[in-house]
Amino acid sequence: MKEALLESTLRKMRLSRVLPTIKSFKNPNVLDIGCGWEARLLKEIEPHIAKGIGIDFKAPTIHTDKIQTFAYYFESKDSQSVDFNGGGQCYFSAKFKMSSPI
Repeated sequence: MKEALLESTLRKMRLSRVLPTIKSFKNPNVLDIGCGWEARLLKEIEPHIAKGIGIDFKAPTIHTDKIQTFAYYFESKDSQSVDFNGGGQCYFSAKFKMSSPI
C-alpha cells in the first residue's frame, strides 16, 4: 500500500510536536490509537520509549522489543475487555474482531 501524498509531511509535523514531550519522560509508554497502516510514528519514536502500543483497523502485525500493534474492527456498542499480555486491561466500548490473536 502506497503512502498518501501528504502523510509523510503530516507525520513529520506530528513528530516535531510530540517528540519533545516524549523525551521529557523517562522510559514512557505510548498508546497510539489510529496508528495507521505501518505504525510509522511509533517506529520513529521507538528509540525514545520503553513500550509503544498501536491500535488501528488496518494495522499490520508488528511485534518488536518495544512496539506491538493490534488490528481491531469495531462493530457494535457492547463493552469488551482486552488483556495486553500482562500490561493491564483495557476496556473498549465496542465489540470488536481481532484480525490477529494477541
